[in-house]
Amino acid sequence: MCRLLGAISNKSVDLDFSLNRFEKYSKDNPDGWGLGWYENEKGEVFKQALSADDKDSEYSELSKQVFSKIIIAHIRKATEGKPSEQNSHPFKYDNWIFAHNGGVDREHLLPLLNKKFRHALNGETDSEVFFYWLLQCIEKSNNVHDGVKRAVEKIKPEIIFSGLNFLLSDGESLYSFRYSDMARNYYTLYSLKREPALPHPISFESKETKVMLHSKSLRGESAVLLCSEKLTDEDWKEVKFGNMLIIGSDLKMKEVKII
Repeated sequence: MCRLLGAISNKSVDLDFSLNRFEKYSKDNPDGWGLGWYENEKGEVFKQALSADDKDSEYSELSKQVFSKIIIAHIRKATEGKPSEQNSHPFKYDNWIFAHNGGVDREHLLPLLNKKFRHALNGETDSEVFFYWLLQCIEKSNNVHDGVKRAVEKIKPEIIFSGLNFLLSDGESLYSFRYSDMARNYYTLYSLKREPALPHPISFESKETKVMLHSKSLRGESAVLLCSEKLTDEDWKEVKFGNMLIIGSDLKMKEVKII
């Protein structure tokens, strides 16, 4: 399945992915990658329709260059929509950045979009439609919690879906949501709070994708990491099923029930 990774810190940090040494990554997740971050408070996204360890991929190089208080990364295993830059995650609209893990019936969700968000679509994926459906509900509710609740409560009884796990940011806060219609233990999501106690760079290894993750700058900073899996043997907290985790710029964490 796709992989989600997010970080929010009290200062700008880097997340350096060393992907090219691991064959399993490219075999299991070959359909694209993307990185979203904020530069001078403006959302930026770069993505490619390549396996991240492809010789022409810019993943490794870019991940060494990006420094931001909020970073969202995604590696794609396509379920709907061919491998392309437009279909890769994360997606961006205004200052919102979004990445999704799961599937939702695009054909039946698309008619729910108003003209504004339907015209904003660039690709063929269910995930992009889900993103705009969330934004439409957030805009109508004028509140992220209420908007996500409205969006999910509409999908659950009326539209076929497998997983609705996502990471979402407005440049100020980082939101994560976990919910699926099946395979509850498959669509997992975890958080880890890191305090500025380590005098050396951090290093993680993903058991799922055999990807190494380093951060040279994340040593004197406080940060919260979010990932589809536990990256270390530390005390990762599972986001409860049906809940959204909200992490503000002060790194205070609030978990709320959505469904």
